[in-house]
Amino acid sequence: MCGTTSSDLTLTDKSSSGCACCATQETPEQSVPAAADDVTANFAVTGMTCGSCASRVTSAISAIGEVKDVRIDLVSGGASTVTVLSNQPVPAEAVRSAVEQAGYQLINA
Repeated sequence: MCGTTSSDLTLTDKSSSGCACCATQETPEQSVPAAADDVTANFAVTGMTCGSCASRVTSAISAIGEVKDVRIDLVSGGASTVTVLSNQPVPAEAVRSAVEQAGYQLINA
């Protein structure tokens, strides 16, 4: 069932290539504020088409121990930007593994 209300999701592509229930949804961001010593890393992920996809990736990456917050700029049918906020640098291979276990592909690391 598609129809997430994930607060860390921003939709940038509202084209018809996403699923109908999420394509027009825009949710306000309510993320964890960054502390001065936090680390932010951006990754490009392909294969996500809707909020439900983004929710699966968010859950998978959030399970990595150092991760404080995950934000996704969803680009349906393209490369979505996944921003990871953490207490210390998160190994790119840990992010890659989490993304792949969720069923998507990390295209840079």
